[in-house]
Amino acid sequence: MADDSRTVRAAALAFAFAGTGVGLAVASASFYAAYVTRPYKKLSHQTWYEAIDADGRIKDLSEVRASVLEGGIPSSLRAEVWTALLGLRKCDSTSVEYEQGKRERRERYDGFRRRCGELVDLLSKPVKGSVANLPSDLASFTEASRIIAADSPRTTFTYGTFARDWESGIVNGEDVSASTVDWRIAQRERLTRVLEAYAILDPGIGYTQGMNDLAAKFLRDVSNESEAFWCFATFMGGSYRCHFLINPHENSRSGGRNQEGVSDRLRSLGEIIKVVDTPMHKHLSLLKSEECMFAFRAVVVLMARELDAEQVGLLWDMLIGAGDFTAVNEEAREKLAGGGARLFLHVVAAALIGLRPQLMACKKSDDLMQLVARKLPAQQFTAHDLIKNGRELMKLSVKTA
Repeated sequence: MADDSRTVRAAALAFAFAGTGVGLAVASASFYAAYVTRPYKKLSHQTWYEAIDADGRIKDLSEVRASVLEGGIPSSLRAEVWTALLGLRKCDSTSVEYEQGKRERRERYDGFRRRCGELVDLLSKPVKGSVANLPSDLASFTEASRIIAADSPRTTFTYGTFARDWESGIVNGEDVSASTVDWRIAQRERLTRVLEAYAILDPGIGYTQGMNDLAAKFLRDVSNESEAFWCFATFMGGSYRCHFLINPHENSRSGGRNQEGVSDRLRSLGEIIKVVDTPMHKHLSLLKSEECMFAFRAVVVLMARELDAEQVGLLWDMLIGAGDFTAVNEEAREKLAGGGARLFLHVVAAALIGLRPQLMACKKSDDLMQLVARKLPAQQFTAHDLIKNGRELMKLSVKTA
């Protein structure tokens, strides 16, 4: 009975606030979520293995997706499940074909690594002849490798599947030097190689600060370096790629004249806020902040610095499960599915609405920047509530589209 009364109390409060703005109603419901929380079950090993037939084909991913969206993926299963949800492992592939695919991806990754080595050798030699004869990818790789060398040692790694495998001595020998004495050092070495390889794969981006945060999360739970690279590259290289393009219209290598950049993504966030909480959007407009530059960090690194490590993992599990890293289509829009980073942007909107009273109290744009940088990471959001509230906001966006 006590639980029921708390549920009614939370619903009544959310309803009472609804008249002052839809966004505030969502924020109120989130505030009282502690009274109505229920246990969330992660994808079970049984559910995952029952989805695979005797030949290794995945019979149906729908139940797997539903479980991932409900509670995320256990770290021990992420290496397998991520590859399926990201499309690296085709559902109709047998176990033999899956292993062949892994070998092919390994060969391609090794090719990127060899190219990195060739470019490093070129940098160590004096230039002979005309500079115009130098490889076209040398300049971008040189810039990228310099920043990567500075960022890799500053990256925070948390204990996960790789650390466990490293301590157990079962990590692939071609990825880790025998002289490495600590799993954190091994992770920094792996991170450097993965980021340099991505700079070869996608010279239009090369390397931008913040990509290390994304790659580190995949390296945490995928011990096979090549598979970690491809999971990272697929996740980041789809809908989230533009987060790392500052001025795509000025960069001929970025991917075309119509390529979006992070400023476009932030404007989309502003449009979502305009729909779901008009008063707050008007306040942001008065502060000349309707384009949401104050949310730059949260958007670029997919809230990797706004949530604790466990919640970041759960949030990304659910974004992957929803297919948010892929292109959006009208059918997905109507079903409130992910795609085109739409779900993620609604998640960020939900997080900002959680700061509504403080945001509305800001008197200038600098106050907004400082508030979000300081308070957003301190909110102790849960990935489940962010996804739930983000989906509620998506319903409003669909109705007004």
